[in-house]
Amino acid sequence: MSFSERVKLIKKEKGVTNEALSKASGIPLGTLGKLLSGFTEEPKLSTAISIAEALDCSLEYLATGKEEPMRLSEAEETRLEKYRALDAHGARVCDFILDEEYMRCAAVSRNVRADIGEAISETGNVKKKARMIKIPFFSDRVSAGLGEHLESDEYTEISVVENEKTKRADFALRVSGDSMEPRYHDGDILLVENTPNIDIGELGIFICDGEGYFKELGKGCLISLNKKYAPIQLSQFESFSCRGAVIGTLRQRG
Repeated sequence: MSFSERVKLIKKEKGVTNEALSKASGIPLGTLGKLLSGFTEEPKLSTAISIAEALDCSLEYLATGKEEPMRLSEAEETRLEKYRALDAHGARVCDFILDEEYMRCAAVSRNVRADIGEAISETGNVKKKARMIKIPFFSDRVSAGLGEHLESDEYTEISVVENEKTKRADFALRVSGDSMEPRYHDGDILLVENTPNIDIGELGIFICDGEGYFKELGKGCLISLNKKYAPIQLSQFESFSCRGAVIGTLRQRG
C-alpha cells in the first residue's frame, strides 16, 4: 500500500473530506488532489508531516505502513497494575463491569458525531462547532417492554448535530423499559427513519393494536435483545404495522 492509499484509508475511516484535510493541514486542495490521485508519487517531508498531524496519525505509519506501538498513560499503567493484582474472582467482577460499561458507551457514541469538516479550524485545532438541524421529537415514549400507546401527533422540534444518521432521521422517540438492553436503555432517544417495511433482523418501531413497540423484527414475532423477555408473537394482534427503522440513538448532553 502506498502513501496516498494509506492517507485515503484513514480519511475514509475518520470520515474526513479532502476539503477538511486541506483546511486542517494547510495544503492547497489542488496539491492534495494530485497527491491522493497518485499524480504526485512521493510528497515532500513537510507535506507528509502536515497530513499526519491533521489526521492525528503517525508519520511512520503513513510512510511505511508500520503501526506505532501503543503507549499507556500513567493512569492506565496504574489501572493495569491493580488489575494484575486481583485474584480470579476480582478479575471476573472487573471484566463484567468493563464489558457492561463498554457496551453502554459504544451504543451511545457510535451514531452521533460532529462533521469533521466543520470542526477543524484553520490551525488544525478542533473547535466545538457543528451545524445543527431540527427533527420532530414525539412526546410519547415507545416501549422496550410492554406496548405503550403511540398514536399521538403531538411533537416538538429538537436541534441535533447534522451528520449521516440525523440527516436520515424523520423523527425521534424516547425508549421506555429495559427489554432492549444492553444496547439500548430506558430514556435513550431513538433516531427513526420512516418506512413501512424493514427486513427480518432489523430494529424498528411497530404498532400492534394501537400500541407502540421498539423491537427487532423476527419471523412472525417481535424480539427483545434482553434475553429475559420472550418473543412477542404477531398472531395475537388484530393489526400490525411498521412505523419506521431505528437507525441510531442521540447522545444526550450532560
